[in-house]
Amino acid sequence: MNNAVAERCDPGFVKLHVPDMEAAIAFFEAVFGWTCGKVLDLAEFRQVALSATGNPFDVILRSWKENPQRDIGNGWGPLGVRTDNLDAVLARALAHGAKVVKEPTAAGPVRYAILRTTDGHEIELIQQGSAA
Repeated sequence: MNNAVAERCDPGFVKLHVPDMEAAIAFFEAVFGWTCGKVLDLAEFRQVALSATGNPFDVILRSWKENPQRDIGNGWGPLGVRTDNLDAVLARALAHGAKVVKEPTAAGPVRYAILRTTDGHEIELIQQGSAA
């Protein structure tokens, strides 16, 4: 099946709702080295785009100004993060309050682990290749 379309349709972002914007930014900056980009500050909410250097895909953090707590639910999987050093990234995440959901596990040429942020979002760390 060929589903080619004429228009550009690249994945651009994923949005995570967080109750404490500053704490969430600090976590993603410290653990993954991502930097803040565009900020949208409206009456109802504030959102901040974070990304890795050279990567156009954004993780957008959104915090509602009233009733910021949101249910994450179980209708989606973890945010996938590729790395060349799973152990170092996992250690930083744990040092910043994350919890391990799935210990580092080998699956063929891939190692992966799943962690949960202090806001309850699951992140799957993936390390591929011969260094895995």
